[in-house]
Amino acid sequence: MSLASRFVHLTDRSIIRVAGEGSGRFLQGLCSQDVVSLGRNEQVQAVPAAFLSPKGRLLCDTLVVHHGQEEFLLDCHHEVAKSLVRLLIRHRLREPLAIDDVSRDYRAIAALPDNFATSTTDDCQGGPDSRVLPPGFFSDPRFAALGHRAILQSGEQSPAPASGSEEAASTLSDYHLWRLCCAIPEGPTDMPPDTVLPLHANLDLTNFISFRKGCYVGQELTTRTKHRGAVRRRFFSVVAVQKAAAGEDSPQLALRAMQEMKPSSPLTPALLQSLGSPAFAAPPSGSAVAEAEERKVFAHTSDQDAVEGKQVGILHSSVKNIGLCLLRCEGSFNEAENFREPPLPANVQLTTDCGKVDLFLRAPPYAFL
Repeated sequence: MSLASRFVHLTDRSIIRVAGEGSGRFLQGLCSQDVVSLGRNEQVQAVPAAFLSPKGRLLCDTLVVHHGQEEFLLDCHHEVAKSLVRLLIRHRLREPLAIDDVSRDYRAIAALPDNFATSTTDDCQGGPDSRVLPPGFFSDPRFAALGHRAILQSGEQSPAPASGSEEAASTLSDYHLWRLCCAIPEGPTDMPPDTVLPLHANLDLTNFISFRKGCYVGQELTTRTKHRGAVRRRFFSVVAVQKAAAGEDSPQLALRAMQEMKPSSPLTPALLQSLGSPAFAAPPSGSAVAEAEERKVFAHTSDQDAVEGKQVGILHSSVKNIGLCLLRCEGSFNEAENFREPPLPANVQLTTDCGKVDLFLRAPPYAFL
C-alpha cells in the first residue's frame, strides 16, 4: 500500500478556530488537557482535549492544534461543531477572541500506518512511518498506532490519489475500521453528549486528561472519580465470531491468533477478515445507541440461555465485524494496570443481537504501553 493511498479526508470532522490574545488561557479553563503547553513546546503540535459539562459529563472530544501565535484549531466531529461553537462563545464574555467554524477553509486528514493493509501484529508504538510524510502531519496524540493527522488548508493539494487514479485512496470507512482496531472511541456515537463520564470513555488512557493542570469545567468530578471512586465502565473491543463449518479451520485459526497476540498490538483488518464472521448492523446516532435492542451486550454462562443472560454493556460504533463495547466490569478499572485482569468471569460468553452473535472481547492495546 503506497503512501498516497493511505491518506483519508475525514469528511465527518469540522474545524473550529479560536484566535486572539489569551486564546490559550481561555481554552485552558474550559478543556481537560494542558493547552498552554502547546505554545511552549515546539515538539508538541497537538493534544487531545475534552470539553465537559459542570457535572463532569462529556460534551465533545477534540484534537487541539497549535496553529500559530495565539491561534488554535479544534478538530471535532461535525455533529457537535455547532454546540461547541455556542459553548465557546458563551464563555468568551468580553475576551477579544475570534471564534469561528472554518471547516470550509480547512480539512482534517488522517494518514493510516503501514500495517493497516498488512497482516502483521507487531507492536505499533509510535515509531515514524517508513515513508516521509508531507509537512503539517503529526503523530496522532491519542495513540501513536493510529497513524498521523493533519489540518490542511482547503486550497492545498490533497496528498491522497487524484480522482481517476489507478491507485485507490483509503476511505472514511477504512479510517474508522483502523480506529476500532485500536479501540479508540470517537464522536457522539461512542460518547453521546452530556451522557458519558470521560473515564468511562478511556480518555484518561488516551491522553485527553491532564491531572496536573489547574481548574477547568468538570474537573472536580473527574479527579474525584479517578482517585477516590471506582471506575466500573470501560470501552473494550468486541469482534463478532462464529463457529467454523465442518472442515473449515480458518476462523478458528484466526481466533487463536487474536488470543495469542501481544496485548499492546492493535488488531489488523486482515486478521478480522480471515474470521469470516458477519458484520454488525450500522449503529444509530448519538444517545439512540443505548436504546437499540440489537446493540445491547449480554453475558451468560454455558448452562444459561443466551436470551436470559444479564446485560453487561452497549455496542457503540462498529465497522464490519469489529466494534466498541462500553462494558460494565466486575472490578474497578481506575488504572491501566487493571486491564491485565479479565473484566468478567472466565466462564462467561458475550453475545449481542438477542443472543444471535457471539463476541470476542479484547482490552484496548494502549492500556498495555
